[in-house]
Amino acid sequence: MLIRPRGQRWDNARVVSTLLALAAAVALLAGCAESGVVGQSSDSADIVGSVLNPAKQPTASGGARQGRDGGLTGTSLPSFDNAPLPSPVAARQIAGPYTNKAGAVTGKLFFYRSGDQNSGNYYVCSGTVIKSKNRSLVWTAGHCVHDGKGGTWHLGMVFVPAFDNSAGDPNVDPSDLSQYAPLGTFAAVHVWTSPEWVKTGDEHGGDLAHDYAVIEVGRNDDGQTLDDAVESAGAKPVPVWFNAPTGQDKAPAMTIRGYPAAEPFNGMAQWGCSANVVQLLNVTELGPDAKEYRAGCDLTGGASGGGWFARGPGQTGDDVSLVTNTSVGSAHNAHGGNWLAGPYLDAKAKQLFNIADGSAAP
Repeated sequence: MLIRPRGQRWDNARVVSTLLALAAAVALLAGCAESGVVGQSSDSADIVGSVLNPAKQPTASGGARQGRDGGLTGTSLPSFDNAPLPSPVAARQIAGPYTNKAGAVTGKLFFYRSGDQNSGNYYVCSGTVIKSKNRSLVWTAGHCVHDGKGGTWHLGMVFVPAFDNSAGDPNVDPSDLSQYAPLGTFAAVHVWTSPEWVKTGDEHGGDLAHDYAVIEVGRNDDGQTLDDAVESAGAKPVPVWFNAPTGQDKAPAMTIRGYPAAEPFNGMAQWGCSANVVQLLNVTELGPDAKEYRAGCDLTGGASGGGWFARGPGQTGDDVSLVTNTSVGSAHNAHGGNWLAGPYLDAKAKQLFNIADGSAAP
């Protein structure tokens, strides 16, 4: 049984003591201008994109906001359930500040889902600053930007690289993120996800093999592009490793990062796992060519969209590439074992990236 670490949602039951700092979320600007198809892939399948207009989005009122946990039990997938469980790896908190080469490329994504703009609820995910021509792209999970089948685009998306409130009170005023955003805040201006996710995704899973998305963000208050900001911290945007080798059922050792927010975490700090053994499973329930990476890691909801990193072709030292994003996990379920999984980034994922990469710089 799968537990989706969906952009974490919270409610009064979890309260202010745990994740409200996510409320740092923002002046989480509510409202989305227009949405529609942006570009087409070579096989004529639409690449779905939403065009956002932050200038038209009203600023949320100040004061503490409450969120609710959106991680729900997913449908059973024998490809996962019948495969031997990966070796468990305990997550470790990564010491801040994150304004360094490794930490600055990981950030938190804050957003509303339709109908929640005025409810006091909001959601969170994780994301990675990726190498691009327009110097403004974030890689994350599809369910972090769109509800999937029958749903809508998320609203008021704001990305905060190197978000850090690890030593602070998680009860914060969401209308002011500045003290938690050492590199500034970046509102989404364009968003793309796979047509498979839009057609089939839901809170129980859907096409997890295509649960990925790209966000183009605007500039921060200092006029910097996203890449300008992370490079000022000595970091480099991470290239995406599409069509990575698929030798049997194993993959390269990977490092997984994100901001887990569901218990026992609170979403205020970066956590990570170093997975020396990563499985690459054929998930036939999702299609004959569908593949998912799986690793033993106990990050929870809120880590969705966070990056999995490995040394790619031609890289040396501590340079790495993004291999996938966290999509779904066991989340300490009753079946035993703690693991995360993410989609294999194939030619379709690269097509989506190419469209985003061709977007004009903000």
